[in-house]
Amino acid sequence: MAESKTKYQATQEEIIALFRESGVQGIKKIEPLGAGEFNAAYKVSTPQKNYVLKIAPPDDAEVLTYERRMMESEVFWYGQMAEKTDIVIPKVYAFDFSHKIISAHCFIMEFLEGKPLWAVSCDEKERERIQAQKVNMLTKIHRIPGRKYGYLQLGLKDTWYEAIRSMAENLIRDCEKLGQETPDGKHLIAMIDKHKDILEKVSGCMVNFDLWDSNVLYRNGTLCWIDPERSFWGDPIADFITLGKGQKIPLYEKQKEIDIYNQTAGKPITCGREENIRYAIAVAYLALIEEVEKYVRYQPEEENYIRNTVDARDMYEMAWTIL
Repeated sequence: MAESKTKYQATQEEIIALFRESGVQGIKKIEPLGAGEFNAAYKVSTPQKNYVLKIAPPDDAEVLTYERRMMESEVFWYGQMAEKTDIVIPKVYAFDFSHKIISAHCFIMEFLEGKPLWAVSCDEKERERIQAQKVNMLTKIHRIPGRKYGYLQLGLKDTWYEAIRSMAENLIRDCEKLGQETPDGKHLIAMIDKHKDILEKVSGCMVNFDLWDSNVLYRNGTLCWIDPERSFWGDPIADFITLGKGQKIPLYEKQKEIDIYNQTAGKPITCGREENIRYAIAVAYLALIEEVEKYVRYQPEEENYIRNTVDARDMYEMAWTIL
């Protein structure tokens, strides 16, 4: 399991007791699962079925404001996708937010076979088909409308302008509590205010904001979506960050992905001035997340600390050029 300051280290006795409480007996094997940097995950095997146990950081772990109670949000988003789309996702069997057995929020879900997209080897034709399927998954969640905006766990706002401003302000406060300053974060607030009229017009929907290849499993030509925990109600344009060549490329350079999206989208994207501005603000918000989270998760000499620093700088510079 990846090294992390936030991962709950569950004992086998805790895991067996939790599964017994959920009606699952006969556990044969428990093993750490995945290389995520925030939650702990375990593959739990019985003769009949394999499960995944996902455990949030303990209550005393140092996390960012938007990450508090995020597992409750994840269970909600899995429910939305199960009820309102045909996207392949793991079935959630049980959840426990009482801390009665394991001293952290946790839930049990189906174990899905498959490789993360980054680990899949295929020819160019299949790669293009996979990416088109990935884009089409976004059009499906973007058909799930939201009446309010923001993260469920923080309280929702009436407009996207209010939500994204509050989301950025929370990160700035987190940064200051950690003894750091973020001039770029404050500049983002200024840009949000500058483009208030554009942001107030955004029609909200489910936004994943985390559809990287590590969160998509490939199984027999089908894509399976996992880990929707960082989703929020907001601007669908924000989900284009993970498409094409990624977060350091402006929206207007993702025309191929836009064209695929528009084939099945409820509301097509024209890639006009306002959409490019909305996208740049979303990119700058992701840069702020990466900038601030490095102070919580890593030490300055660690590779991931350096990675976050470089990524955030590149994203800020791209966004400021547009804004």
